[in-house]
Amino acid sequence: MPDAPSATLLRATVLAPVIVVVVAVVAGMNAIDASPVGVFYDDALYAILGKALASGEGYRYLNIPGAPPATHYPPAYPWLLALLWKISPHFPENIALFKTVNAFLLGVVALFTYRFALRRLQMSPLVAGAAAIAATATIPPLVLSSAVLSETLFLALLLAVLPYLESATSQRGVRTAFIVGAIAGALCLVRSHAIALIGAVAVSYALRRLYKEGAIALGAGLLVLLPWLIWVQTHDPLVPAPIRGQYGSYTAWFLDGLRASGLGLLAPTIRDNVSTTYAILARSFSVARNAALDLLAVLAVLTLVVAGAFTFGKRARLTLLFVGLYFAIVLAWPFSPLRFVWGVWPLLVLLMFAGARELFFARAIRVARPIAATAIVIVLVGAIVFNTLGYTNAWWATVARSYTPRIRAQLDWVSNHTTPTDVVAGADEGAVYLYTGRRALPTTVFRAAEYFRAPAEDQSARDLDTMVQAFRPNFVLAWTVPMQAAAARLAAMRPPVLVYSDSMSGGRVYRPR
Repeated sequence: MPDAPSATLLRATVLAPVIVVVVAVVAGMNAIDASPVGVFYDDALYAILGKALASGEGYRYLNIPGAPPATHYPPAYPWLLALLWKISPHFPENIALFKTVNAFLLGVVALFTYRFALRRLQMSPLVAGAAAIAATATIPPLVLSSAVLSETLFLALLLAVLPYLESATSQRGVRTAFIVGAIAGALCLVRSHAIALIGAVAVSYALRRLYKEGAIALGAGLLVLLPWLIWVQTHDPLVPAPIRGQYGSYTAWFLDGLRASGLGLLAPTIRDNVSTTYAILARSFSVARNAALDLLAVLAVLTLVVAGAFTFGKRARLTLLFVGLYFAIVLAWPFSPLRFVWGVWPLLVLLMFAGARELFFARAIRVARPIAATAIVIVLVGAIVFNTLGYTNAWWATVARSYTPRIRAQLDWVSNHTTPTDVVAGADEGAVYLYTGRRALPTTVFRAAEYFRAPAEDQSARDLDTMVQAFRPNFVLAWTVPMQAAAARLAAMRPPVLVYSDSMSGGRVYRPR
């Protein structure tokens, strides 16, 4: 018979993955609520694309007059939604199914986080289980899994294939290199920022002087992406110019920003994104909202992450390269990094756990263990405080609570005052279309430079006028303060572009002349 320690280890090895999966799925199910699709903006557009594919109308934005082709979001997550839409074809009842699938995908993330920590990072079952729960049953991943967003699917697939990619990129072989590149390319069809994985694969091969394999992997990744790239290249011109910022190609939008602002776009973007990332980490690990405590928390997190990078460099080099390239893109991308940081939360958690062990057992640095102990206490206490408050106040629904009143006001007015053939312009056009069936479009032109500099009132008015002239909506819903000001400016022109028509809860309604 096995001795007691061996039996205990065997039970832990068997039970730990079951426990982490159950905890993650229960946490994900608990975070599901009745908030409308559209509170994240992207979630409504994902649902529209899923509906378009399920109904056989193609990969198109059904909410926009003329149903232009979709070139903004990679198609893998909408394909999943289309399958679920076929299973449950009635909206909004099928939202529960969409979110339930995300909750179970969170369980998949927990399982593969555990396996990565156990096998690749050689953590004990207990530590690997703690890392998996911290990576999935905490507020950041719950915010994303409780919405109709693609991040949870991406994480489930990424963590499932990373161990194979790690071992494969250390071997010679053309066939293996092709498979590795194809996998990396396929993940780009879930999240565009996965392009960093293709780069990480190529660099990983190059660091081992396997240049032929690296070139083959790079080519295979691009080959898998080629149909999507061709689709975007040929169909992006069909997306009406005023809405290309929200609905068109990511790359074209970014290049337009560079053409308009030059390289001067990058410096303020990096500065703002570094500041926002600092705030994200401080909020997640500081015991209180205090500048000194925030700094202490961020320093503790960075200490563990940097130390963890040494472990990853020895045991998970490809993953480390991916994280580095991913954040290089995120920091230079003129958009809030919140979802991007939370979108790889399990990898950050694994880095911190690995860093704690790296420092704690380091013998070459005498002060490493006290530093590790201090950083672990700061991060652990901060995380417990943050997540205790988060669970108590259902912080995964914070975004929904903020935007639901605005969406509800528009839905109520549109449902009661428009006909099915009317076209509506408003701030939450995706939700308006899904819940009322009215075609709907945005009221703003989205530019890269406006990430860190809000447009002036006269620019907002010109943009709204552009939307009105391009799409001829029957009604304009002005709910936000800047949009009410822009609409009022167009109504005050002689002759007026808009005419005041009605009020709604928190906003005003105009009709174009």
